[in-house]
Amino acid sequence: MTGPADLRRITDWTLLSGAKVEIRQQGTAISSGYVDAVTDDGKILWLSAPAQDRRLFEKAEFFEVWATEDRHGFHYEVTKSARAGTADVAPQAVTTAI
Repeated sequence: MTGPADLRRITDWTLLSGAKVEIRQQGTAISSGYVDAVTDDGKILWLSAPAQDRRLFEKAEFFEVWATEDRHGFHYEVTKSARAGTADVAPQAVTTAI
């Protein structure tokens, strides 16, 4: 798994299709891989991990998603975290004025 300094918690799952992430539950790393699909409401995602079958994760079951990469088009709003060396972020779509 990736080191804590390299991770950012993502609260809006709708923007994560194709992203490399780590899944945590109650602070414990559960799995890591690429987000295969996300529901339109962002409450459920499917993760494809190299050593595991495709798995479903639900926000309602207290799973958290931590990004292990920077994604083009995301704006990360960083806040202080209870854990040293990590940052909670809420990705937002970047808008450009024409």
